[in-house]
Amino acid sequence: MLRVTWEWLGQGPALDLADTVTIVDGEEHDLLAPEGEYARWARLEAELLPEGSFAVLCKGRRELMDLRAVVREVLGTVAAGERPPRRLLAELNRVSRGAPEWLEIDPAEAALRPVTTAGGLERVLARYARSAMELVADESERLRRCPAPSCGMFYLSTRPSQRWCSTQCGTRARVARHYAGRRRKTAP
Repeated sequence: MLRVTWEWLGQGPALDLADTVTIVDGEEHDLLAPEGEYARWARLEAELLPEGSFAVLCKGRRELMDLRAVVREVLGTVAAGERPPRRLLAELNRVSRGAPEWLEIDPAEAALRPVTTAGGLERVLARYARSAMELVADESERLRRCPAPSCGMFYLSTRPSQRWCSTQCGTRARVARHYAGRRRKTAP
């Protein structure tokens, strides 16, 4: 069983959600599937979302997992340099429309505040959908998927030549390539 620390949370809602699936030995593994992991993730993720989100994340697990599949497919196509299918973009738009939001100025404090008529789950789902939409629209050139063995996470590159999401993944990839080359040389 994988021991997940969730230290990478905070990349943005869409990446935090999409990266709850990883690759181990060439196969995808749902990091939220083991007993108690979804609640652990939700508790940490809720700290990055508006107040009261933990209960909403727990209540809306099924809807969030459905949205995760859409977000992962959209990000995967964009990271591969392709255009996302219209049906997936339409689904992100649908989820976003579920929580219309506008700004109002608070007369007492002269400060802007977001206002919505949507419920908690709709607001949280829309936050994830909108985050994915922003990645597609604004960050598609920087969006990548880590090719390192036992990773597969999505990330935003900080430089044009960046190939891996972290130094550790780069090291793992180079070590794996080195040992694969040695095995080929010693194979009969």
